Amino acid sequence: MTDSTDPWFKRYRWLQMLGTGGMGVIYLAEDSAAGNSPCVVKQLNSKYADPEERTEAVRLFKREASLLKSLNHPGVVRFFDSYSTEDGKHYLVMDYVRGSSLESVISDFGAFNDDDTVKVGIQICEVLEYLHDQEPAVIYRDLKPSNLMLTPEGQIIFIDFGIARTFMPKESATRVVTAGYSPPEQYFGKPETRSDLYALGATIGHLLTGVRPKPLTASQPRQHRPDINENLDILVKQLTSHSPEDRPATARHVRHTLYRIYQEMHAEFEIPDEVFLQRSNTTKEEQYISQKIMKSGMAAAASALKQEQDNERKRHSASVTSGKASFDRLRAFGSRDPNPSSAKNQKVTAQKGGQKSTSQKSTGPKTSSKSGAQRMSTGSNQGVSTSESGSRPQMRSVRDLKPPERQGLISKILSWFKR
Repeated sequence: MTDSTDPWFKRYRWLQMLGTGGMGVIYLAEDSAAGNSPCVVKQLNSKYADPEERTEAVRLFKREASLLKSLNHPGVVRFFDSYSTEDGKHYLVMDYVRGSSLESVISDFGAFNDDDTVKVGIQICEVLEYLHDQEPAVIYRDLKPSNLMLTPEGQIIFIDFGIARTFMPKESATRVVTAGYSPPEQYFGKPETRSDLYALGATIGHLLTGVRPKPLTASQPRQHRPDINENLDILVKQLTSHSPEDRPATARHVRHTLYRIYQEMHAEFEIPDEVFLQRSNTTKEEQYISQKIMKSGMAAAASALKQEQDNERKRHSASVTSGKASFDRLRAFGSRDPNPSSAKNQKVTAQKGGQKSTSQKSTGPKTSSKSGAQRMSTGSNQGVSTSESGSRPQMRSVRDLKPPERQGLISKILSWFKR
């Protein structure tokens, strides 16, 4: 495996083979230059009978190294080294990601429930948003449960970028497909960003049912599990539509839809403001509806507050004039919160700019409360890449959307990791 005369091989100590893929073999190793921290070494498969196939494999392998080097996101495996020998062997070195692939999780624990599926889907969307927002856009092209790792911290990490490519609209791509997860256009070498959304829908359908998706067929999870949330089933069918035009426009749209579906499951969940405020990412009809809802909500809240204040003044006046209120009652009244609605743990405000007018205290999840994410890999914490404007939400753990009193599949898996 290693060449003792080559200095590069002295840096890494191969421990064991972790698996094989379409393009190479993956090994667990230790990096002596980083305190013997664990890492993954990927070696390009050298067994190609056809010279043209080998040439293409080498091109894709080198492109993977170049692409990973340019990416910086907590949901993308971190690349830090590559090497090619004189006799034509090629290696990539990446972070070692602790945990299990979603495919292994399904195999070991069965299908996910709706709750956990939505939370995993939101994280996948965040990574796809990051990739698709690159200049030019990066199309992953191989989204499936076996390429998604679930870490002990509850993080989803994309681990294989062997066939990812930058999007060139007038350029035909190499025809690389995975039956069941690849959309029709990918079979003809014409992938686009919405091709990843098709694979997302197929992956969500697989998580919900435990059944592998059929090739080139719209997924309908409720055919296998009638109790699946109806809107979640509709979203999966839209994502796996035959034509890209019939799918949601962007991963951001999908993530916002998943927020709404999660709120159906947990009424206390507050949908992030970005869903309402980022007008450029919504249709005119969606903007109009959202604005009407916010305005009507503010008007209703203001009316309710005025009504309560009027009623309080009347009660106070009647108590004083009648002389029947005891000293204790008057003292208790005087010490009360002047805002009657505080008894319900509710605060009514009229914020500027059309912001939400009511906020309710609850023990429910708040997705905006987490700022950053830890990735367990080589033992070091990786920062979260954000835009200067701060508009990009940071990566969230699946735990951040879980009400503490509920124990689903992911909680059991995370407990299993710690054994």
